[in-house]
Amino acid sequence: MFQEPQDEFGFERPAQKRHSFQKYFYLFGIALAYYVLFYEADGVESKVDDSLHGLDPNQYHGRYPHSLLTLFFPYTLLRDVVLDQPVSDSDIPFFWHVHNSDEKVYKNILKGCYGLQLIELNDVDSIKEAKELEIVKGLDRYKHVITSPFVRETSEIFTTDHFGRMICFFRHPIDYDLHPSLPVFEAKDNWMTRLLSNWHKDEITFKELGVAKHVVRQCCLMGEMDKMKTSIIRIAEHMNWIFANGMSDEAGQQCIDNALEGFPSEKWADHDSPAWQSFYKFNRFDAELYELSQSTWRHQIQTIIPWKLQVSRNQTDEDE
Repeated sequence: MFQEPQDEFGFERPAQKRHSFQKYFYLFGIALAYYVLFYEADGVESKVDDSLHGLDPNQYHGRYPHSLLTLFFPYTLLRDVVLDQPVSDSDIPFFWHVHNSDEKVYKNILKGCYGLQLIELNDVDSIKEAKELEIVKGLDRYKHVITSPFVRETSEIFTTDHFGRMICFFRHPIDYDLHPSLPVFEAKDNWMTRLLSNWHKDEITFKELGVAKHVVRQCCLMGEMDKMKTSIIRIAEHMNWIFANGMSDEAGQQCIDNALEGFPSEKWADHDSPAWQSFYKFNRFDAELYELSQSTWRHQIQTIIPWKLQVSRNQTDEDE
């Protein structure tokens, strides 16, 4: 038969005291649970805010859910150049110029051959001012092109109402001709991968390489150093830009040829030499990005199509 527990002297414990102890223990447990729940929730909220880079977690910031913003922000404010077609009238062209010679030549072509106005954001202060003034609201993709060597900072000026559509020209690491305003990192290897992944000091992993490859594959209307004229014409037809001052196609292409005169060619290297082997080992990830940019350029022969074809395909999809 069940008996009430007794103390060491054999007497029963008073029921009231036992129940009182259980009551206080129960209340203490509730209080502890609330304490843990409150502070854990507060900690999670702080972590979410940090991962959102200060953005409002109740709003949508770009093409991806918030769970991916940690990896891909601010590139979420750039269009997926293949999937997001036809080009929207609200999109803003953005020429990301990393290399000096690419910048000078392509800017001259945009202005002289296509009659476009350039909004040049060549330093972080001008980018910050452009963001504060929300300049993208007043731009027209048929008239204006934003230009900057700073890809991450400039991407943040775009919004979900005015996405950026980025134009890129990639080079092999041996041909780098970096813009003087761009940063120099503590780690000297794989400069481009470090820039795109925002990983400037520690050893690069496949995570950082993956972020950089994401930018190359999805965010770039791709141009190649050894295919400049073809790249320029393809991008212009995709954006529905026409030659300035009523120039014919022949005259417009001659304008491009004139601008490209004297443009440097790719360097040649003996891939069996010790110097090349050492260089490649030190810049292996950047070399992979370059190889990816070449395959992306080839893929875009089929995917980066002229504006009229984009519209007709979209109309066909809607009819179906």
